[in-house]
Parts: sequence; C-alpha cells; structure tokens
Amino acid sequence: MRRLGRLLAVLAVLAALLVGAEFGVRALIGSEAPKLLAGTDLALEQPTVELAGGSVLLAVAQRRFVDVSGTARAAQLPFGKRRVPVRSLSYRASGIALVSAGEATIGTLAATGTMSWSGLSDIARLPVGYGGEGRLLVSYTADVLGRKAVKVGVSGVPSLDVANQRVELTQAQVEVAGVRLDKTRSQQLIDRVVKPIRLTADDRVRITAISVAKDGLVIDLTVTDLLVGR
Repeated sequence: MRRLGRLLAVLAVLAALLVGAEFGVRALIGSEAPKLLAGTDLALEQPTVELAGGSVLLAVAQRRFVDVSGTARAAQLPFGKRRVPVRSLSYRASGIALVSAGEATIGTLAATGTMSWSGLSDIARLPVGYGGEGRLLVSYTADVLGRKAVKVGVSGVPSLDVANQRVELTQAQVEVAGVRLDKTRSQQLIDRVVKPIRLTADDRVRITAISVAKDGLVIDLTVTDLLVGR
C-alpha cells in the first residue's frame, strides 16, 4: 500500500508539472505568435491568437501544432504585382506542421474580411463602388449613340465564379448621363462594355465566397501552405 501511495504521489507531481508546462507553453506561444503571423507573406496587422483545445506539448512531440484562430486589423493579399489590403479579418489556421525549431507551415488558413472599394478598383482597373441593395456599381467610358467617351455606370449583383476566380455582374442595369436608352440598347451596351472582374491572386490564395457591404466587398478566402517564422 505504501508503494502504491508513493507511486500515486509521484504521478500526481508529474501531472502537475505537465499541466504547468502546458500552461507555460500556451502563454509563451500566445505572446510570440502574433509577431510570427505579422511576419508572414500576408503581413497580418495587429493579429490576435487563440489556441484550440488539445495538448500543445503532445502536438509538438508529433511535429504538428493545434489549430489557431483569431482576428487581425488587416492582411495584405497578393494580386499579381499588387498587394491589396483586406480589413477586419477573422481567421482559422489548421493543418499546422512544424518544419524546424523556428519554422512552421500552415496547411490551410481560412479567413473572412472586407476588401475596400479602392482595393477592388485597383484589381479591376476600373472605378468600382457600392451600388446599394447588394449591388456593385462599375464605371466605364464608352461611345454611346455617336457620342465619344461617355460616362457609363453599370450596377449589378455580383456572382463569383470560384473555378475561374472572377466576379460577374448579374441583373445588370445601365445608367448613362445625359442619354436616354431603351431596354434593347441598354442591353447591347451592357453586353459590349461589361467584363468580368478577375480576382486571380497568388497560387496559394483562393476566394471562395463574396457579398456586398457599404464599405467594400466581403470575401471568404483560403490560403494554403503559408510559411511562418522564416
């Protein structure tokens, strides 16, 4: 009985040490992780970090890490040579593998944030803004009824073609300053000037859903194989 009592006492001490070590590691990672996320290719601004359940120590022993979620003031998305900010970001990182003592790879980072109208205009190379009631308003310059370089506004409900990473306008309506067009000519003008807005970003970044807000285009996105800590 005495031996059993001693064994139980030793196990209790070890358990307490492991629990203490777990809390210590979580606290350390919680303080250092925001700096690491800020240093990734996405350059997260003021990120917060919350670790998911499960043992961090056990995960590290298996060269992986628990899921991480949080928010960020903004992130920078690469679109060709441009980097466009996405603001008010919420994210969840999963499939995290430890590459070395100072590096890890996030298998998938799923996030939701708002791309400003100026950012979307930069990608589209056209003025894009809020069209009211879930619609985009895109401004074009076109020749209309013999008049040159007329300002044309086309509003429509955006539809995301996920496979081709582009936004198409549905239920389009056209407005031409100083020109009255019948329905047929309006449709002809829409068919002539309206083109999809391409959202093709870095190969690792994929837009999965969109919706319209007054301050910009709300996007759901995934980023794969994001290196942390290099």
